[in-house]
Amino acid sequence: MAMIEREGSVEMESEGLRRSLSNRQIQMLAIGGVIGVGLFYGSAPSVKLAGPGVVVDFVICGILAAIVMRALGEMTVEKPVAGSFSHYAGELLGSQIGYVTSGMWWFYWVATVMSELAAIGKLLQFWFPSFPAWIPGLIALILFTFSNLLAVRIFGEVEYWFAVLKVSAVIVFMFFGGLIILTGVYNQGQAVGLTNLWVNDGFLPHGWLGVLAAISLVVQAYSGIETLAVEAGESYDPGTTIRQAFKTVTVRISIFYIGSILIMLCAFPWNYLIEHTGSPYVLMFSKIGIPVAAGLVNLIIILSGLSSCNTGLYGGSRMLFSMAHKGYYSSNFTKLNRNQVPHISVWATAAMISIGIIITYLAPDDVYVWITSASAFASLWTWGVILVCELVFRRRAKAENKFLQYPMPFWPILPVIGLLLLAISVIAIATSPLTRVSVYGGVVWLIILWLYYRVSVKRRLNT
Repeated sequence: MAMIEREGSVEMESEGLRRSLSNRQIQMLAIGGVIGVGLFYGSAPSVKLAGPGVVVDFVICGILAAIVMRALGEMTVEKPVAGSFSHYAGELLGSQIGYVTSGMWWFYWVATVMSELAAIGKLLQFWFPSFPAWIPGLIALILFTFSNLLAVRIFGEVEYWFAVLKVSAVIVFMFFGGLIILTGVYNQGQAVGLTNLWVNDGFLPHGWLGVLAAISLVVQAYSGIETLAVEAGESYDPGTTIRQAFKTVTVRISIFYIGSILIMLCAFPWNYLIEHTGSPYVLMFSKIGIPVAAGLVNLIIILSGLSSCNTGLYGGSRMLFSMAHKGYYSSNFTKLNRNQVPHISVWATAAMISIGIIITYLAPDDVYVWITSASAFASLWTWGVILVCELVFRRRAKAENKFLQYPMPFWPILPVIGLLLLAISVIAIATSPLTRVSVYGGVVWLIILWLYYRVSVKRRLNT
């Protein structure tokens, strides 16, 4: 009986959305949503800041992401809802924290898609150096806005194959990089081994301050993995699919990220990577004498950016939809089209993302780092709320002697470690001149959300 009631509540809490996403789509959507331009293109700016020491950033942020996802998995398996962590925050920490968390995560995806669109424009200049960077972003925004208006089953299938393409590109890159490192093929027969990690001004050419400065860019590369929980509201048989996805996605993401950045830095000197614009992935294939492959990889990276933007608009619009369902915003955002897609939420999110096109037009060379850093604080806020929610959720479950299907191991040690790593990340970002804009921008947005809740949302909820 308890199980029937739980499933019934899940169905109600899907809030009218169609449960059409299968297990394979859920898992690949989670992987594909994270593997975007942040890995393929954004790794170059982070290498510039930290040198080979950026590997430390990827390991620390990978551990942090794994802890956050394990905490989120515990709650999501018990209660898979469209609002996910914002819903849990509202229930466990109060409606104001739930509202602010929803708004921060929506801001995160808006800023992330902005940065991805900016990167797509720069990547297109691989073939057309003088082509304006803002035009491809505008075209992409129009395309994936219409894509998000289709039935979620179609969206899931398109994103599934995009994710397969991205994962294949990473595996191919790691394969060729491994050949260079171990055998010296494409490097005049000289195996490079691990020496490139320390021969050019050492492993920490900019010291530990450089490692700290790069954290905001690396965190952003992992950010978005929590979209897996948001997809629970439209997943078929969420009790099974979500648990399986949480078990595998974090490990796969960590292998792809840490493995590819390590191979990249071993295969080529870090200062060689930062001397060139564009993606390190494309540079590798150009250097080993496969220009056609370099162009193909550049195309895959552009498609990856489009895919990540598509997923970002999905996540942002579903969060806006969930917020409206809770009474935070106008009920117009809850309206569904004939495909049972919240079309007004999609259009509203896309409209905000379009601001990034204007920024790209005004500052095409700096926009990626600016906006990427700006989204980092919102991501860290969301991760922090998830960990605090898990601590409260687990204490309540223990007090009620409730059986949990997917409990976090080593509790409460892991969530506490996660909160400490988050605190270190915020301090690192705030002390770096290049990335402290993320703290300023995030705090300003946080204050706006808090004031709006006090002035408007709270009164609406009480009427």
